[in-house]
Amino acid sequence: MSSSLVNPEAPNITISKRFTGKQCIPYIAKHSKENGRNLSWGVAGRSEEKLKSVLKEMGDKIDSNLDSIQVIVADVKDPASMLRMAKQAKLIINCVGPYRFFGEPVVDACVEAGTHHIDVTAESDYMEAMQLKHYQSAKEKGVYVISGCGLECIPVDLGTVFLQQKFEGTLHSVNTYTELSKVNGLPKGPLFNYGTWNSFINYLSNWKQIQREKKRFNETFKKPPVFPPKLAFNLLPHYVKIAKGWTVPYLTADRSVARRSQSYLYENENIRPVQVGTYLILPWLIEALVVIFAVLVFAVLSRFKLGKKLLLEYPKLFTFGLSSKKTPLTGDIENCRLILHFYGLGWKEKIANKDEQINKPPNKAVTALVKGSNPGYGATCLFLVLTAITLLTETDKMANKGKGGVLPPGAAFAKTTLVDQLNRNGVTFEILSEEELK
Repeated sequence: MSSSLVNPEAPNITISKRFTGKQCIPYIAKHSKENGRNLSWGVAGRSEEKLKSVLKEMGDKIDSNLDSIQVIVADVKDPASMLRMAKQAKLIINCVGPYRFFGEPVVDACVEAGTHHIDVTAESDYMEAMQLKHYQSAKEKGVYVISGCGLECIPVDLGTVFLQQKFEGTLHSVNTYTELSKVNGLPKGPLFNYGTWNSFINYLSNWKQIQREKKRFNETFKKPPVFPPKLAFNLLPHYVKIAKGWTVPYLTADRSVARRSQSYLYENENIRPVQVGTYLILPWLIEALVVIFAVLVFAVLSRFKLGKKLLLEYPKLFTFGLSSKKTPLTGDIENCRLILHFYGLGWKEKIANKDEQINKPPNKAVTALVKGSNPGYGATCLFLVLTAITLLTETDKMANKGKGGVLPPGAAFAKTTLVDQLNRNGVTFEILSEEELK
């Protein structure tokens, strides 16, 4: 099932899995017509009947008749249908995951058709595989393939670039602390859908293969240099004053994606790379210890066929109800909040040479905040839709001077107004404090 954004000459199509793409429809309907825009959009998926049903449901929800929205039947198992779909659009928003299994055919079709592609994956191995495969071909076609345009990557990656741009001096390192909270009582159902859980378990079960693929990626695309002092990544829980909580290592795609952005900025924009650490914040030490223990258990179980089967079959049991095969309730997800704390260190002096070694400790600290509501789906849908609109309307400001490429969001949108648009629509990026260190 899916929904889409488009220009009058050709539509941008959001291909969506059952839940995320459906939630995108109100955002597309709203933002495609804002500020004098008149972007057309459509939906794509395997079943025309289900697509029309979803359009009717969401149209009723936003009090809008969506009967005229274009519906395209396409199946990732049918390459010809993928290509037909891609040829009818200027941009595809792909919400069909797990991307390790279903993402590549969509990207292949988009690159062949000369159609931009945006998705919401948090699977770093998939992103790197697409960069390996389409790095040259995407640029030759002038096509942008930008993954990670959702909750998992946009706040950290774009937030780090935002901090770089606002830091008066030379930013050296950033630690990020992600805080997810539920307001107004306990949830009555799951807070994230089964597809997210499925992707996570498959990531754990394929860990060794992913590391081999990552080695190949790092041999092809060099990591940015790490200038001293090296940012330590603390695997043990520790208390963080600015976030008022205990850390858990946040071993998601965020660090990998941020590193790719920093590599691009270093190689192409003459910008000194920033080291990034990512942590999850929990209120109590016991919670942090439980989460670490649970992830270790999941990692062990996922290595075995039976263990993986149990994890995928009984998500509600293993996540204490945070995920299940049932659809998250609207009231629950709308009452969630995202707060992402940034703590940056650097020097108050501006260093002109990106490769210059600085032989003194950092003498300046800065704190920043990214926050929003309904992070799993509301903010994610907002990220997806606004990245798509920005790509279409500010192509000349995109990375590689509008000539396309396979890129992470921070690098891709660094020179656009995406952060300003997010600020106007409920996801705020702000500098909280600056301090000189002795």
